[in-house]
Amino acid sequence: MNLSGLLAVLFCGATIAAPLPVDPQQGLIAYWPDASEKVVGLLKELGVKTLITTTPVTGMASLFDATAADSIEGLTAAVDQARKAGFLGAAVSAVGEAAAFQAFLKGQSGFVAIVYLKPEQIGWDVAPALAVLRSGTWPGIAPRDTSAAGATEAVWLNANASLVAHLRALYPNRPAVLGYRPDKDAGVPETRSLPPRAMEVVLADAFAAGGYAVLSFPENFRRGLLAGETRMTSSWRDLVQLASFQASHREVVQKEGYARTLVIAGDLEQSGEILNLAYRRNLCPRVAAASRVPALSTATTDVVVAANVPLANPVIANLKAFASAGGTVMAAPAEDDKTPWWTSSGKKVEPEEEWDKYAVGRGVVYGYRGPVLDPGTFALDLKDAYAEKSGGAGGPKNLDVRLWAADTIQAVMHRIGPGRLAVVLTSYGNPPNHDFLLSVRGRYRSAWLEDPSQTGKQPLTLMPRDGRMEINLKRAGRTAIIYLEELGR
Repeated sequence: MNLSGLLAVLFCGATIAAPLPVDPQQGLIAYWPDASEKVVGLLKELGVKTLITTTPVTGMASLFDATAADSIEGLTAAVDQARKAGFLGAAVSAVGEAAAFQAFLKGQSGFVAIVYLKPEQIGWDVAPALAVLRSGTWPGIAPRDTSAAGATEAVWLNANASLVAHLRALYPNRPAVLGYRPDKDAGVPETRSLPPRAMEVVLADAFAAGGYAVLSFPENFRRGLLAGETRMTSSWRDLVQLASFQASHREVVQKEGYARTLVIAGDLEQSGEILNLAYRRNLCPRVAAASRVPALSTATTDVVVAANVPLANPVIANLKAFASAGGTVMAAPAEDDKTPWWTSSGKKVEPEEEWDKYAVGRGVVYGYRGPVLDPGTFALDLKDAYAEKSGGAGGPKNLDVRLWAADTIQAVMHRIGPGRLAVVLTSYGNPPNHDFLLSVRGRYRSAWLEDPSQTGKQPLTLMPRDGRMEINLKRAGRTAIIYLEELGR
């Protein structure tokens, strides 16, 4: 029995499973109820190491799905059932108060290997179990509202890359793992049928920003795959290829995000949608937890967002110094903040409907009069503020990354080494089969593309512009990575 080197030991005549550490960096995690040996074989092809299910299987580390239990008493009974059934561990949902739940975990001696946390619970310490956020939207192109759709309606992408970036900033010592399932909570009502390639988007979406997703396969996909339906088996082969590509390029996305914008983030309620809409605009800002803001420098950053989040005095001093040195700050007070710091830090030079512009040293602060309630409009304001700083004589402003004729693609950038950047492209709809244009701020001497459908590096032609480089792309798969080497390195 291959159980990743974990053995069951006998004690007092009872079989007790050894604690099961779950590490998404060592292999994928999947949820498949009522799994069979055939399912195990398929999941091994995909690189799955841990299976959450309701029936014990051999050949793969399996956890009992106890996520339906909604009380400590219910969890205790479910975990006891899992032990008796021969499971190596259990996956549970956090319930009750934090202290009581942590006491429950301690009493399980490591048998609980995965804990699903709601957004309001995400700060709970559940170690040594793996923390999984039971939130997120099913990624892809949002279904159109046919009653309101118009000929020029823009495509809306459901994506979670910003959520992954947020989690990585707030909890840098644990993997950012999303555990949404194809249900109404993730925007998939029972009346909606997901396409066979929906699982590709789940993998690609989490990967782009350096995170992971517990793979929960839609029922129609599971049924069709086991029945050998052509569409499902074809999609499965592509999914296996994508998973293999991601496993061999994981070190790229584990690097820190790259952008000349930075969002100082609080909890998910305070900052989640601000980041979400900024990513929708392909701004892909860096994220710093409000409790760990690095020294801000205009050498690496143009615009800092400090909105809706209470800030300690050292952070405020950091922001003032950044603005004085020529940086731009977009600031909005936290809910109970009646005396915003920027009102006494500079000279008001321009009032607008929602904010006032303050001159602070060589820089500016756009001070909103209240907390940001419309993150969509705020994202457009952020884009405008960054465009003002990005230079370029006429024509498009030199944002970190821009895409044309590719409205179903989202880009996330990573600094992968001195003088080297990577742009990770994710296709949320069908990958484009036409030329489209990518623009990256800066000066580069070479670039190449890698994606799952091609072997090796595909050299790209660079077209220099004022302050940026443009690349005409012929194609891009579900996931594509563009590597750039800066000029002079």
